[in-house]
Amino acid sequence: MELIDKVFINLAFIFLFICCIYNIVQRKTAMKKLNTFKTHNNTLQKLLDDIQCFKHDSDNIITTIGGYVNSNDIEGLKEYYFQLEGACKSINNLYVLNPNIINNPGVYSLLVDKYKQAEKFDIKISLEFLLDLNTLKMSIFQFTRILGILIDNAIDASKESDEKIINLYFRNEQHRNRQVVVIENSYKNKSVDIDDIFQKDKTEKKNHSGLGLYEVKRILNKNSNLNLYTTKDSLLFKQQLEIYY
Repeated sequence: MELIDKVFINLAFIFLFICCIYNIVQRKTAMKKLNTFKTHNNTLQKLLDDIQCFKHDSDNIITTIGGYVNSNDIEGLKEYYFQLEGACKSINNLYVLNPNIINNPGVYSLLVDKYKQAEKFDIKISLEFLLDLNTLKMSIFQFTRILGILIDNAIDASKESDEKIINLYFRNEQHRNRQVVVIENSYKNKSVDIDDIFQKDKTEKKNHSGLGLYEVKRILNKNSNLNLYTTKDSLLFKQQLEIYY
């Protein structure tokens, strides 16, 4: 009987331990969902506030446009239009920053965090998200590591430039059997060597290890279906991550 009692007690402890682990996992999952909901709610509130401001100012906007038209000030109208377009893009970004569109809580949280960081430096962001993350052909862990490093670099570079621009595109190119992430940013150092930046300890940033792009290269080398193309022109520095089916 003593042996049976001991077995029963041990099984009871194991059962209680499993229940505790299950409850902890459930609570952590619930907290993540709650944090995602809070973040989305804050984004929606800002979107609503911006839309209400536009609605309130619509008469003033139209009157201002009319002033440029009546005076035939085409250059002034162009400048005003581009400023208005930038404000509209900001509202569009807030609409896209939606967990129903960016359908992975980890990626969603990462993009919201990076968006907030960019805002602190008055960086103008354009965001297009046309990718189902449930069909992503690489691990979310590796995807978010690459994405976080590339966006951090884009923020660091664009905040030093005069234009302060970041363009983010996520799309599925079914005709090419690939998923694509494009990160473009304005930059100051036009002489940067795109062949050299992936070397270990290479960095132009103060108090940085220079391991970010080196780590990206290591992840790429471990996955035969991944490519990263780095290009630049007189305005934008571009990283294009290609994930093949």
